[in-house]
Amino acid sequence: MTSEITTTAPLTVFVTGATTPVGRALSRMLAAHGHKVIGTATGAAEGLALRADGVMPAYPDLYRAGELRSAIAGTGAKLLIHCAPQAANHAPQVTQHWDLRINELADSVAQAAADAGVEFIVGTSYVFADTPAGEHGADAKPFLKAVRAAEKTLLGGSVPACVLRFGTIYGADSAELAGLVHTLRMGRPVHPGSAHKTHWLYASDAAAALVAALQSRPAGQTLSITDDQAASPIDFIGYFASVQGFSAPSSAPRFMLRSPFDKVQSALMHMHAEAVSPEGREVLGWKPAFPTYKQGIDDLLITWRAAEAAQA
Repeated sequence: MTSEITTTAPLTVFVTGATTPVGRALSRMLAAHGHKVIGTATGAAEGLALRADGVMPAYPDLYRAGELRSAIAGTGAKLLIHCAPQAANHAPQVTQHWDLRINELADSVAQAAADAGVEFIVGTSYVFADTPAGEHGADAKPFLKAVRAAEKTLLGGSVPACVLRFGTIYGADSAELAGLVHTLRMGRPVHPGSAHKTHWLYASDAAAALVAALQSRPAGQTLSITDDQAASPIDFIGYFASVQGFSAPSSAPRFMLRSPFDKVQSALMHMHAEAVSPEGREVLGWKPAFPTYKQGIDDLLITWRAAEAAQA
């Protein structure tokens, strides 16, 4: 990471969703280079985790603009990174709680940032935001409409902003993948997901793109940030299981694989989101360190094993 943000005088950055895998990777990255990071948390346990990363926790209700404004203003932060929407953006084999109030959340962030004197916002969204829902995607249409409205809210506010649309996020801090390992070890069935391809993104690569956006500040732009290889959830979880010596989830009996997902998640899983514009890389001067999901999973497992060895 050789961008200006690693060499300038220390910055103060406010991060919503700091306990998501993206938020944690970003916060560590900024803190490691001497910048002051304030991250939102929802309770004491999350707060302790952030402090361990060198981050000052804050506990505002993100849907209350006044409460959020006070939290931001009290720190003097002039930069805000909105990672909260990434809480649901994880491997779809685990239930995802997509926020149908995402535009309400964006409006609160935009108002609070303006009132607190923030100078630039980097918002986050999803690479599938503009993907046609298709014949089986009717249940996803209200959520997709809300996502696009949230993007416009951030970009149309009084504070200059950009939006990064991420592929499906995974990383060493992915609680969902850690839970899947436990499920696989217990021999319980895991739904393999769909065969429709989408793009993936390692959490540290997403964090590096956010840092690049803080440096270049491409106001008014919406940029796609993904890896190089589209793959289906079946491909992803199949590799994740096989490299750990587990049977592929799809080998479970069909009667055990009834979908545990709600209508929105099921509809999103059946959308084909393979085509991605390269503009994000060109504008930000960014490229993924882990260009395929297999490389990312390999690094994730190395990180987990190193952590286990340190605790032994």
